[in-house]
Amino acid sequence: MAYAINHVHIRSADPHASAAWYEEHFGAKVLGAREVMPGTITVSMDAGGPVRLNISSKPEGTPDDRAAAELNRLGLEHFGFDVDDIDADMARLEAAGVRVVLPITEVAGGTRLSYIEGPDDVLIELVQRRD
Repeated sequence: MAYAINHVHIRSADPHASAAWYEEHFGAKVLGAREVMPGTITVSMDAGGPVRLNISSKPEGTPDDRAAAELNRLGLEHFGFDVDDIDADMARLEAAGVRVVLPITEVAGGTRLSYIEGPDDVLIELVQRRD
């Protein structure tokens, strides 16, 4: 059997507010919101590709532990969006007050990338591939 990533899942204090952020900044679309696991709400989103973005509330009684959105963390460090014009996207995000973790950087092969902090301390990479 061939495997494909089905979704990226984020845990949030306010999944509806987080979903609104992804709608505003990346044009993601809410597919629905429902109780998937008992006592939690999951907002499922189309983020423009084959992989869904799910944002869930935290179960009652679980700790409020958070991890900072920083590069080189163990575990799931970040996820990324392909972009056509990284300069325009970064200018728009910075003007909206989004924290830049790594400014636009060119890597081997001419790919340009940058990292920002999304809601819920999520690290997000923007990737513009060389034409």
